[in-house]
Amino acid sequence: MSPSLQDRPDVAVFNEIGIIEHLIRHAVIDHLPPGVTYAHFEMLLNFTRLGDGQTPAELARTMMMTKGAITNILQKMEAMGLVCVLADVNDRRKKRVRLTRAGAQAYEQILRDMKWKMDALREGFTDNEFRQALPFLRSLRTFLEEISEQPEPEASFHR
Repeated sequence: MSPSLQDRPDVAVFNEIGIIEHLIRHAVIDHLPPGVTYAHFEMLLNFTRLGDGQTPAELARTMMMTKGAITNILQKMEAMGLVCVLADVNDRRKKRVRLTRAGAQAYEQILRDMKWKMDALREGFTDNEFRQALPFLRSLRTFLEEISEQPEPEASFHR
């Protein structure tokens, strides 16, 4: 007898990842300043991890979003003074996005507001437990990235 869907370990892993993502998202949302959305926070996080100066098209690829969605997010963030969108000095047709001092400060404040949660997380698990989880999670991410880049096989129709 084959295991039910909820008994399969692959389904259980993705279920746990989904719940973790939901809990993290809401932990962050609870600490966002007025007007700042989770998408804005993800953009600030992206700039902090990778630096600024990317084009909107590069940001769309990095964040796995459409260029239109990125443009919308950037317009709102620029209106709040969190980023500035400037013409590329080498190619005036392109734009480059820079994090402003206000954007960096907003990101740092969110992290300060969440510090107690991060401290509790570090007290709940050892560095070794986190290290042990990383190889599987990295392999899973790499695998998913690789299959998402492959063309979808042609559907076969059965009669």
